[in-house]
Amino acid sequence: MNYIYNSTVFFDELDPMQMLHNARFPAHVERAVTSYYATSGRSWERDPANNPDQFHVVRELRIEYLNPVVGPGAMRIDIWVERLGNTSCTHGFLCSSEDGRVPYARGERTIVKVDPSTRRPAPWTDFFRDHNAALLKVSADSVRTSANAERAASRAD
Repeated sequence: MNYIYNSTVFFDELDPMQMLHNARFPAHVERAVTSYYATSGRSWERDPANNPDQFHVVRELRIEYLNPVVGPGAMRIDIWVERLGNTSCTHGFLCSSEDGRVPYARGERTIVKVDPSTRRPAPWTDFFRDHNAALLKVSADSVRTSANAERAASRAD
């Protein structure tokens, strides 16, 4: 299953050729992921103890640009979970035209949950795992724990 987010491309994000600047795609992907997290009922908190999964960093971002976004307007962003590890989560994404017919960019974004006091990787909560399981792309590489393996096996039937 994919989560679909419609993101607005504004005039001030365009380069001199009136195309969405390449550095703006990650911000739109971030908005899509943040919107998906909001569907869990949780929100960003000043104190990470109230929402420990919000304390994470981007480990890797890979983007392949396919077609230009010309002018302001709406851009569709599909996200899914490629891999869910003990401390990391990789979201796949596709940025496209509002109707989904013209692909603009695709890629992956990996985040790592970090302990606020040690700044070292820390395990995701069960809440995070359960919420992201709905977007998990079922494959041998996507499953890192026995609980997720059971979920993936039940979804494959």
